[in-house]
Amino acid sequence: MIRDMETAHLNVKTTEQVSTEKTPPDKPVHCTQKQEITPFLKTDGEEIHEQQVFSLSCRDVAYLKTPSRPYPGTSRCTSVYMDNNPQGNYSASYANLPETVTPETVRIGNQQLITLATSQPFVDSNLAAERRFLELYHFDFLVNFLYQNNQIEYIVDIGCNRGTISLLMQNYLNEKGLRIKVIPVDVRNDYANEATGARALPINLIPAQEIANASPATTLFTATHPFTGSGSGARRLNKEIREGITDFYLTALIKNNPGCFVLTTEDPYVSSPQHYIPPELVYSKHYYAYPNFLIPKACETEKAIRQAKAAEMNAENSDIHRLNQLLAKLPEMRDSYQAEISALKDQLQPEIVKKPDRFWPDEIFRLYLDKRSRIEGVRSYDDIQYDVKRNALELRCWHVFRQDMNTSEAYTCSPPEQSSVYGLN
Repeated sequence: MIRDMETAHLNVKTTEQVSTEKTPPDKPVHCTQKQEITPFLKTDGEEIHEQQVFSLSCRDVAYLKTPSRPYPGTSRCTSVYMDNNPQGNYSASYANLPETVTPETVRIGNQQLITLATSQPFVDSNLAAERRFLELYHFDFLVNFLYQNNQIEYIVDIGCNRGTISLLMQNYLNEKGLRIKVIPVDVRNDYANEATGARALPINLIPAQEIANASPATTLFTATHPFTGSGSGARRLNKEIREGITDFYLTALIKNNPGCFVLTTEDPYVSSPQHYIPPELVYSKHYYAYPNFLIPKACETEKAIRQAKAAEMNAENSDIHRLNQLLAKLPEMRDSYQAEISALKDQLQPEIVKKPDRFWPDEIFRLYLDKRSRIEGVRSYDDIQYDVKRNALELRCWHVFRQDMNTSEAYTCSPPEQSSVYGLN
C-alpha cells in the first residue's frame, strides 16, 4: 500500500473556524509533478507572499503555501444543487470543533483536511453507534469496490450531511476491516445557528471543486445522493453547462483530480448527477433495485414482500446482474467506448444545438448502453426499469467517474495500476 500523504495534528479553535497551519506538508513524494509555474504576489496584511500556480485539466488552482480565504459556508437552508461561488483558491476551514481539540488531519492534494476517525474524542459515541438508514446507502458496492482497489487509504465524502453519512460510512468500513479514513466535506455549517449543546460532528467547510491534485494512488471521492434539483432550475443549470457558462461542481472535482475515482449515487427524487457529468468521464456504473422502506409501520408485511422482490431482482444471473456485468467491462473497453461516445455526440450535434436544456450526458450514455445491450444479448435498461417500477421498487445506481490521467503531462512516474470492478454484484 502506498502512503504518500502525511498525517498531522493541528490545534484549531472553532470561534475562528480557520486553519491555523502555516506551512502544510509537502505534496506527495513518490511522484514529481510537472508544473507550469507562474509566480504571483498576494498581499496579506503587511506581508507579501509568493504563490505558484500549476495547470490542471479544468482550471488553474493555486498550490496553497499559506491559507488563502477560509470558506465560511452558510447556515441558510437553500435549494443548492450547484456551487456557483467564484473560483478563488479557498482553503478549508474546520467547523464544529471544541476549542481545545487537536484533530487528526491529512494532506489531500492542495488541502489539509480533518478526518472523522471514531477514536477521536469529539466524535459523539451515540452518533457513532447510529445505524439508521444504512440500507439506504448500499455501501456494499463501495466495500466491494475498495476490496478490488485496495490501494485506497482515504475517502473524501462530499456533501456529508452534517458529517452523519461520513460517520456511518466510516463505521461500516471499520466493521468490514478496511483501514480507510473518511474525510467529511461540505459547503455549509448547518449547525451554525443551532442551540448551544447540539452535538455537531466536525466537518471541513470547502467547495468540492477547490480540492485539487489528490493522489489517485490513495484517494477516492464519494458524493452520496447529492442534491441536484429538478424541474426548470435543473434544466436551466444543464443549459448553462452546455453553453459553457458554468461547470457542474462534481465535474470540476473529477477533472481537478485526474486519475482519482469519484463515486456518486442517484435516486428517483432529487439526486441525478449523471444528468450533468460528461459521458466521457464514465468509468463504470452499478444498478440495483431498492425497496424504499420509508413506509408506514402498518405496512410491515408489504415491506417484507418488497425487500424479498428486490433481493430476487438483484440476485446473481438476474437481468440487473447481467447489466452490471456488462457495465463492469467498460474500463477494458475504454478506447472503443470513447470513440463511440464521440461518434454519438457528433451525430446528435444538430439536436443538441436545438435543445440545449435536455440532459444530454445521460441521454448519450443511455443510447450507448442500449446499443451495447443488444450486441451482448442483455436486457435493456428501459425494460429493467419498467419491471422494477411494476414491482413498486426503485432503480438506483452507483456511478463511477474518472478523468483519464495523461502521464506525460501530469506525472514523471507511472501511476499505480487501477483494478477493474469485475465481479461486483
